[in-house]
Amino acid sequence: MKFLLSVIAGMLMLAFFFIWKAPPADWIQIETNSHQIKQSVRIAGTMLQIKHIKKNDAGEEQIVISNGISGPK
Repeated sequence: MKFLLSVIAGMLMLAFFFIWKAPPADWIQIETNSHQIKQSVRIAGTMLQIKHIKKNDAGEEQIVISNGISGPK
């Protein structure tokens, strides 16, 4: 029983270490040909997310985030 508890405690400590060391999901700017559309991407978990920022003539921004390719389940 003590062995099982020590194995579980070790696995929890290892999981917390990997979560603590994981890099944050920062947005990376993508170069586009349009001055009205900006795009950024990031990896959130196993999901590729794409952020489209569209600016209209009045200067207002509309942000749309879409989920792209999903990794293995």
